[in-house]
Amino acid sequence: MTQFSLINQHGDELVVLAQGAILQRWSTVLAGARRELILGYPAPAYYRQDPFYLGAVVGPYANRIGGGCFMLDQQLVQLEQNEGAQHLHGGSIGLHRLMWQLQEHNPDSLVLAAEVPDGQGGYPGPIKFCIRYQFSAPTAQQTELQVTLEASSSCATLIGPTLHPYFNLCGSAADVNAHQLQLAAAHYAVVDENSIPTGELRKVQGTAFDFHQPRLLADTQLDHNFVVHGHLQQAAAVLTSPQGDLALSVSSDYPGLQVYTGDHLKSPFVARQGICLEPQFFPDSPNQKGFPFHFTRPGQPFVAKIRYVLSKGC
Repeated sequence: MTQFSLINQHGDELVVLAQGAILQRWSTVLAGARRELILGYPAPAYYRQDPFYLGAVVGPYANRIGGGCFMLDQQLVQLEQNEGAQHLHGGSIGLHRLMWQLQEHNPDSLVLAAEVPDGQGGYPGPIKFCIRYQFSAPTAQQTELQVTLEASSSCATLIGPTLHPYFNLCGSAADVNAHQLQLAAAHYAVVDENSIPTGELRKVQGTAFDFHQPRLLADTQLDHNFVVHGHLQQAAAVLTSPQGDLALSVSSDYPGLQVYTGDHLKSPFVARQGICLEPQFFPDSPNQKGFPFHFTRPGQPFVAKIRYVLSKGC
């Protein structure tokens, strides 16, 4: 499987796979030593059967669709039900399973493209996708990864992909419990027993989901969507290493951020070994009145941007 390496001005490295446009590795240099920031398998072949969406682009629509169906222009669309009765992350052959084609590769940037055939996973199509990774180091103490996701279709369809890396800023810690998390979110989406939103957006104040101020993750279990600014220049989340020597901020123009503490990770990893911070539309948005969302239509291509900023010595 093809691997693409990106290196910025200060020696930080990003390794991307052709399958799923997967982030296999992201490493930085700190105090003269290289530290891995995301979970990854040791060889590309492991990703062919990976059940955790490790580092992948997920979609065409990220997260869950209740009952695997929705109404589009007064027509019922039935998607693949690949998590019980629900649809999750584009189905069994979503963007994470496709072989993306190289469009452009420079030392600090990469462009890949893929196409979802009409009907794959139940999605109206075909849908053409493109992703650009731009890897830079504005200062010696800061690394920035900008991701642009684009898609278009000749028919109305459901599009809303995201990235699914599991972050662990310690590099080798068994879990992320000692990390600190801060979220710029006043509300979160309440979910039912199948992790499908009920439609209620509840205030985080006074609950276990209140991360307005940085606090330890400890044993807080999260697999919830938070309502965020949807602004590239305002961090939706800031994750800080236990030592306080690294901080990762995540921002995007999406209105939601799914925070998942990796509680269902299994061998060769362990539960809570990484945390996912996934900018996206809200889960089940096509079926939820009032959730911010739009279908992609001919002549109206989809564009979303995600920005990760890693600060050293914070």
